[in-house]
Amino acid sequence: MFSFFQNAQKRLSQLQTLIQLAEQVVLALEQTAKATGPEKKRMALQMLVDLARSHGLDPPQLLLDTVIEAAVRLTKR
Repeated sequence: MFSFFQNAQKRLSQLQTLIQLAEQVVLALEQTAKATGPEKKRMALQMLVDLARSHGLDPPQLLLDTVIEAAVRLTKR
């Protein structure tokens, strides 16, 4: 029973890390990249994959897309 909660806590921590990384990637690209929207998204996804892997994470593509889109929406507020 306790291992279930420990695993859930670990997954939550990993998700929080991925979200923070996505926000930093999107902010950096918004400030520096002179590219179209689709090109920025491609760049953001590649950067996020690289950063996630350097943190020992291997999230599915759908999750990567989702956190990038969420980060973009947050920066446009």
